[in-house]
Formats: sequence, C-alpha cells, structure tokens
Amino acid sequence: MRRRLIVAFIVIALLSAVASSWFHTLIEAYRLPGWLDEVIFGPGWLRNLVHTLPGQPAPHPIRHTALVFFGVEAGLLLAMIAALAITASRRVLLPVRRLAHAATRMSGGDLSVRIEPQRVDELAQLVTSFNGMASALEDKVGELERMAAHARQFAGDVSHELRTPLTAMTAVTDILHEHPELTGDAAAAAGLVRQEVLHLNRLVEDLIEISRFDAGTARLVTDEIDVANAVGQCLRARGWFNVGTDVAAGLTARLDRRRFDVVLANLVGNALRHGGPPVTVRVGIRPGGAGDEQLAMEVRDHGHGLPSAAIPYVFDRFYKADTARARSEGSGLGLAIAWENARLHGGHIHAANHPDGGAVFTVSLPLNAPGSVPAARA
Repeated sequence: MRRRLIVAFIVIALLSAVASSWFHTLIEAYRLPGWLDEVIFGPGWLRNLVHTLPGQPAPHPIRHTALVFFGVEAGLLLAMIAALAITASRRVLLPVRRLAHAATRMSGGDLSVRIEPQRVDELAQLVTSFNGMASALEDKVGELERMAAHARQFAGDVSHELRTPLTAMTAVTDILHEHPELTGDAAAAAGLVRQEVLHLNRLVEDLIEISRFDAGTARLVTDEIDVANAVGQCLRARGWFNVGTDVAAGLTARLDRRRFDVVLANLVGNALRHGGPPVTVRVGIRPGGAGDEQLAMEVRDHGHGLPSAAIPYVFDRFYKADTARARSEGSGLGLAIAWENARLHGGHIHAANHPDGGAVFTVSLPLNAPGSVPAARA
C-alpha cells in the first residue's frame, strides 16, 4: 500500500510537470482563433471600449490566451487528482469497512467471524492479525466454556453420589440422637453429628438444584394456587410460627408451587438467621412494568439491615456479607436459588434496606408464569 501511494504521487507530479511544459509551449506558439477569442473575452469593440476608458491598460492577447490554457490545465489536473484520490480511497477504505463490520459482529458474540485477505500489503497484514486474534479468542472462550461445563458436571455428579451415603448417615444419626442410653458427652456428640449431617444434606440438595439451573434443565410445573394457603403451609412445615403474614384472602396466581415454596423458605430463613425479629411476609398485587399486574411478596426483618456494599452481591453464590463468619449456617446458596427460581417464573428479587430499619426482599412474579421454561443465569 505504501509503495502504491508513493507511485501515485510521483505519477501526479510527472503529469503536472509535463502538462505545464506542454501548455507553456502552446501558449508561445499559438493564439486563440478569432471566433473563440470573441466567445471567451467578448467582441472586439467591447474590449476596445473597455480598454479605451481612462486608466485601463491595452489588451494583451498572449495574456488572455495564457489565462485560458492555465484554466484548462488546472481543470485537467484537478480531475486527474480527484479520480486518483477516489480510486485510492475506495481501495483503502473497503478493507477498513470489512474490519469494522467483523469487529461489530465479534462484539456481538460471533467469535467465528473471519475476513478473507484479498491483497498483499499492510492492510492484508492487519486482516491476517485480526483473523489470528479472533481464532485465539474463540479457542480461549471455548476452553473456558468446556471447563465451566466440566465443573458443573463434576458438582452435579458429586452431589448425586453423596446422596446415598448421606441417607444412611442421616438414618444412623437419627437413631443415635433418640437413643435413651446415650447421655452426657456421647449424647452431645450424637447431636452434633446429626446437626452436621443435616447441614451436609442441605448443601448437597442445594448443589443439585443449582446444577440444574446451570445445565438449563430446570423447568416450571405451574398450577393455579391459593397464595395465602401456600404461604401458610410453607411456614407451618418449617415450624416458623413466629413469622407474621399479611396476605389477601382469595388471592390466586399461576405458579410452580414447589419453587414458590423454595423462594419463600429461603428468604424467610435468611431473615431469621441474619436479621432481627419480628420477620413479616406481605403479599399483594401491584402494577407491572408493561401495564400488567404482578404478584409482589415482601419479606422484611427488623435487624441491622444489609451493608450497602453487600446489596449488589447478596444473590451471588457463597457470598458472605460478613467476612468474619468462617462458616455459614446454611449452604450459602439459598438466596442464589431463590433468585434463580424467581427468574424462572419470569420475575425478579430486589434487596434493599427499609427506611425504618431492617432488610427487605421484594419478589415480583407475573400472575401467570410460563408453563415450561429452561433457566439460565445471565
């Protein structure tokens, strides 16, 4: 490309020099015909009248002829330069446009985009470098995706494999915990082992659940449910009789009952563990963003609230707002699972601090959730 531009400038300079010399020769050798002279400069009587006016110099035909030829020369040179500039710009800008289009596709997620080199110059080297970068990036992203898939598969496989021994361990610890002959340190040890086995069971179940979301196999099984009844059953099943509720009677929505129960249980459990009493659950109807109505469920505690720096990350997996806690009482996945289940319904969860104190989690769900939708975290 650089050589071509240099050659183009040399050709323009040579043409200018040759044209200038040729036109000067013509000016010295010839004069314009009379009829062309009258067309360009006007009739002779008019020129004589103008030049006979006081203070006007006498006409000089050679000067007029030079003006005409210099005008023609300038026009021809301007036309040649414009033609060369347009041709050169098209040849230079076309590969640049192709690169810009390919970069736009790549930024949109199409890492398979490639450009076929059509020349042998600096722009062709740029195209080759772009193709190499795109290929390396596609390989790296593919490798990361494969590693992530293997990690998800490993977590799911391990969780399923742990289920069988945990079932046996749970049965044994239940027997030991209720055995009347165990007293003192033995009874305390049996109770501790039972508590840890139950904790491990919750962790395994949550890992299996989260692996379904990662694999995109989690689906909704919706039905028309009575919301007040579903909330009451969720709290009673877990012995949370001290949780206040405010749910309109007769309120119904088409939801996945099991997943709605998981969302509520995780939010209430989080409020009981990390917030302060009393914990309240309020459910009602409010307008949605698209003009339709949504089911709004608010879970609030009256503790110290969430640290402002932690609010954007409370739904991240294994996130701890209090880094001083070496170990979570739950699995560390409860809020992440609640978030995934709300998203699976086509809704979302918003975390904030109430103006009067305490943390408040607001769940917004459509009244008619889709019947079967795969889940995938953005």
